[in-house]
Amino acid sequence: MSVLTVSHLTVRYADGAVRRTALDDVSFAIEPREIVGVSGPSGSGKSTMALALLGLLPDDATVTGSIVFDGQELTRLPAPAYEAMRGARIGIVFQESALALNPVLTAGAQIADVVRAHVRCTRREARERAMAAMRDAGLTEDTARIYDAYPHELSGGQRQRILIAQAIVCRPRLIIADEPTASLDASAREDVLRLIHRMNEEHGIAFLIISHSADVLARTARRILVMERARIVNVLCPALDGSAGRVARSLSRSVSASRYVPIAETAGATKSYRQRRILAGTRFEVHALCGVDIQIDRGATLGLAGPSGCGKSTLARCLAGLEPVDSGRVRIDGRDITRLGGRALQPCRNLVQLIFQDSAAALNPRFTALEIVTEPLAIQGAASAHERRRRAAELMSDVGLSADRLGARPGEFSGGERQRLAIARALAVRPRLLILDEAFSGLDTETRSRITALLLELQRQHDLALLCISHDLDFLGEFAPEIAIMQDGSIVERGATVRHFVPERALPAEAVA
Repeated sequence: MSVLTVSHLTVRYADGAVRRTALDDVSFAIEPREIVGVSGPSGSGKSTMALALLGLLPDDATVTGSIVFDGQELTRLPAPAYEAMRGARIGIVFQESALALNPVLTAGAQIADVVRAHVRCTRREARERAMAAMRDAGLTEDTARIYDAYPHELSGGQRQRILIAQAIVCRPRLIIADEPTASLDASAREDVLRLIHRMNEEHGIAFLIISHSADVLARTARRILVMERARIVNVLCPALDGSAGRVARSLSRSVSASRYVPIAETAGATKSYRQRRILAGTRFEVHALCGVDIQIDRGATLGLAGPSGCGKSTLARCLAGLEPVDSGRVRIDGRDITRLGGRALQPCRNLVQLIFQDSAAALNPRFTALEIVTEPLAIQGAASAHERRRRAAELMSDVGLSADRLGARPGEFSGGERQRLAIARALAVRPRLLILDEAFSGLDTETRSRITALLLELQRQHDLALLCISHDLDFLGEFAPEIAIMQDGSIVERGATVRHFVPERALPAEAVA
């Protein structure tokens, strides 16, 4: 009997007056001891499928079809029964280890908590089982020290192993891993892949691995489900189709052939500013963008780093339609906005919203929260005053602020709350791309973690693409699965993790300050 059988699974989200299909008639099965991979472009439904299997979809999701795990139908399972099964019979490995782990609890305590949630045992027994799981997960050296360490004291590879230890500590029959190697360097990635194979062979655990990496899936999975536009469009079998390299190339072609129009892209974009030295009486040009080519897929997260003055903010303003490029093309949702202006540009501007670094300066101090959030709608004359107020209350709730504070002014909010307010305002016009221009640099670590978790949740709910501009390469490495590096107005590097290519082209010291 199959460990998991999914039949005609469909997931739809409420999006205003319509319902958006995030998963459309998906069917597949996972056999005992089998490793199945899932690939596809961002927004194709991979993470929605994982959340549906885990019973973690939001309340506005409508699910039809069947999910049978170990002979038990999950779509009709009560919430308490689902909670008892998660962690015990189905393990979970999330992508962002820095966000998935609680920053105020030690790593070992978080594994022991999983044991105590599903097994009747003493604290000492839970600690022993957690330590054993850590060793199984490859943390064989300094296990006691790592057990008592906090997440920020561990490397990315160590944190990922802690997540795997959480997933295997109760010996589940199936583990769902969402991009388990995305933010790891090459050495740590190889270690995690070997660990997955060992858990599969020694303990008989079946795996469902979601990844953008064709190479990882070709070397790990027995079957690869290729997803596009919420459906499974192809199935590849590395064991039958030849070498891992051949399957990786086939997978890349399969995904690329069906890839849809990106939400934003530039082609050869240039932008210069004319400035004047007053005392010298001379004029000169600053070349902010020099033939920039960049593409942001729907629902994707892209990090953008580089030294001050390299053109990051100029690129953000051009994508948002706030400044025109001198030459080249800027396309939003497939539409060329290079020569658009006025009312013709407004629909494209609604699709891209910019969130600035200093929320205190970006928000009108005389406006109430209600006026701030509804200002974009009021300017466009959208909806009645009553409907705008209802929309503001919904947005405040979405970003974790109480609707009772609609009458409060920016000065009455903390720094983190003001940033949430800025996010609520940006979401008012239902954008498809949020550009975060150093939006985290003024926040403390705990607040930044909360805002980051909020954005990732909003991304999942609304299929948002995120462009995160930051000087902090370590943060971008955790937040974004892909990072682009700018220097002197050009994109000089782009890859799955900046650690792969920084040594090849060293950045100035201010780029990593």
